[in-house]
Amino acid sequence: MIQKQEKNIYTIEKKGVKKLIYQAPWYHRGAFAGLVELSLELPAVMPHFIRG
Repeated sequence: MIQKQEKNIYTIEKKGVKKLIYQAPWYHRGAFAGLVELSLELPAVMPHFIRG
C-alpha cells in the first residue's frame, strides 16, 4: 500500500463488532507523507440503498 500509494477499504468483524476500515495515502504539499486510517464501527444490521 505504501509503494503504490493506493486506498485500501474493507470491513472486519471481531468479537461481534463490525467495523469499516478505510486506509488512504496522505499528502503534504503534493508529496506523499504517510498513511491515514479511519475505523468506523458499523451496526449489525443497516440498510443498503441503490441510487441512480
